[in-house]
Amino acid sequence: MSSRTATVFIGDVALDEYFSAPVWPGVGDKAWVSTETAEVGGMIANAASVHAALGADVRFLTTMNDSAVSRRLLADLVDQGIDTGLCRVDPRLADSRCLIFLVGDQHVVITPEIGDQRFELDESTLAELAGSRSVYSSIGDLRRLRHGQLAPAQILSRIRQGGARIVLDLDVGDLADGDAEIIGCVDVCIVNRIGFERLAAGRTVQQTVSALLEAGMTHLVVTQDEDGATVYSTGGADVVPGIRAAVVDVTGAGDTFCSAFLFALDRTDDPALAARFANGAGARATERHGARAGVASVTEIVAYLAAAGHDISALEAALLPADLS
Repeated sequence: MSSRTATVFIGDVALDEYFSAPVWPGVGDKAWVSTETAEVGGMIANAASVHAALGADVRFLTTMNDSAVSRRLLADLVDQGIDTGLCRVDPRLADSRCLIFLVGDQHVVITPEIGDQRFELDESTLAELAGSRSVYSSIGDLRRLRHGQLAPAQILSRIRQGGARIVLDLDVGDLADGDAEIIGCVDVCIVNRIGFERLAAGRTVQQTVSALLEAGMTHLVVTQDEDGATVYSTGGADVVPGIRAAVVDVTGAGDTFCSAFLFALDRTDDPALAARFANGAGARATERHGARAGVASVTEIVAYLAAAGHDISALEAALLPADLS
């Protein structure tokens, strides 16, 4: 395990504006929706908040304007115990917002464009990223990396050569030109079943997994909601059963899983055990409202798994201090 401490999360923090509707309208329909409470969210910020609550050293890098909304978003990160010293300001950008429509036990997310958002890295910042424990981001955010004339994949290669682990939450994002080069620089990739189908692009599961691992990826995690997850590593595949949760809101559950998986993997080097812990963290998050519902301590997540009837002895031994286990 690495002696480095900080994990740097690169991506957006946003004001999540919630609405609820009985059904999702079709094209040309009109619909009334109920306005719910707005909360601070953002896919990468959610993951960063989960990581910090688990006890990790977390830094955050984004580019945003200097409006009252932006200041509120950054202040919330600081309140979560996250270092925002790497964040950049670009007054040309619009406020970072996310519209989330709750429909039954699922959700529809609409993210307005905020402008030409770039993550400009100087040599000092690039060195900090290379010296971190891990760099965690999404495919859309990694496309925004800039350093001189280097392409995003070249920037990631430099960070990786410095010893940092590159972690990608691929989610369901559509792949674009150049993404194959970016994915080729990733050590850990976490993707749900829809995203995996897009990643496979007509290849079989085995062909897709083999190609990624042969290219240098160490862990490919495919999540399947309540059906659990499969972790493909150079040592083989681990199928980890899911948890039947009393779902209230799935917003942020995927972010919670990814962040919790990385936390446990960093501390155990055991991908199957990390996936068990992440399943508990993600399932627990769905039973609460809000994108930050996954924010919890290790003790709370282990207790949730115990209440669900899971054997927690290995997790206690690996993740909890001796006086708490």
